[in-house]
Amino acid sequence: MNTDLHAPDEGSYRPEDVSVLARLLGGIQNRIRDNLYFIIFVIAPTLLTVLYLTLIATPQYISEAHFVVRGHSSQSGISLSNILQSSGGGGGVSSENTYVVQDYLQSRDAAELLIKQNNLLDVYTRPEADFIARFSGLSGLGFKKDFEHFYKYYQNHVLVEQDTETNISILTVRTFRAADSQNVARALLNAGENLVNEINRRQRENLIHMTSLDVQASEAKLREINQKLAEYRNVVALIDPLRQSTPMISFVTNLQNMLTSTNMQLNQLQQSAPNSPLIAAYKRQAAILEEQIKQSGKLITGSDESLVPKITGYDDLMVQRELQQRILASNVASLEAAKQQANQQMIYVDEVAQPNAPDWPEYPRNLLVLSIVFMSLLGLYVMGKLLIASAQERNLH
Repeated sequence: MNTDLHAPDEGSYRPEDVSVLARLLGGIQNRIRDNLYFIIFVIAPTLLTVLYLTLIATPQYISEAHFVVRGHSSQSGISLSNILQSSGGGGGVSSENTYVVQDYLQSRDAAELLIKQNNLLDVYTRPEADFIARFSGLSGLGFKKDFEHFYKYYQNHVLVEQDTETNISILTVRTFRAADSQNVARALLNAGENLVNEINRRQRENLIHMTSLDVQASEAKLREINQKLAEYRNVVALIDPLRQSTPMISFVTNLQNMLTSTNMQLNQLQQSAPNSPLIAAYKRQAAILEEQIKQSGKLITGSDESLVPKITGYDDLMVQRELQQRILASNVASLEAAKQQANQQMIYVDEVAQPNAPDWPEYPRNLLVLSIVFMSLLGLYVMGKLLIASAQERNLH
């Protein structure tokens, strides 16, 4: 009798194999069930991050530019990004301007300027950019596509940092194209230089404004005095009463000398020849001279129409004009000093390194992002398990 008739066939399943497979599947199911939350909250998001970084994420390029701000009166470098400790005279003034320019480069005004002049919105909404990285990508997920949200996006892609050792400012711009990063960096440098020029213009105006007003007021006052002087000359019909009175005074003096000489001759003749017919002639001559002296004297003094009040009024106007000319000269000197001071306090942008065109993308940084995502999710998962375990332990007690 053959005992091998009931032996199982070579291709048939054995109960032992089915039992082993069932235990294996059950173990896998139990392992998955025990680690279901770990897979859902840690492994799955990490895998999604890997897929995004390798298949979807768009390369992003960074362009750098290095620059400082220098003052005419101080050769110490002043960074545009943060206040620096001044290493020479005049550093404080440039440091104040550092705050202004730093705030401007990352301000709404700078963003609006680049939107108008450099189509900045188009730069960050390139069609090749992935839906997460580009600005318009999140607008369909409940995010408003307005300027305030773009400004926050702008602040994350345009940074100004300071090298504390060299006091050099480093401007970094990140976009989806190398040329875009370089162009935006160049536009920002130009905007910063324009701002510095505007600061110089305002500073110059502030320094020379008041002295310019003083000069203008002095010029107007001098013109007014000259106008009064011209009107006075027309009224008195004399160009220079003081100079024009000199011949008249000389004429009166000569008449008085002639009268004195005539009287002396008359006295001598009366003593030597009392009956001379020349005595009457000398007397008539003396009378004529006295009358002429009297008439000429009235023209010089003695009435409102004489030269004395005319000379007095003329001298008063001349004194006023001389004083006003001195005031004008002093104000002009002050204006020149203010202009010189403004020139000494001027600041300017000195570009150490021009904006570069990057050869390869620096973002996204796959390993760094993946490590941060995994470690963050793992930490949250562990914290959650600890909190749940603590709550369960409290319930048991």
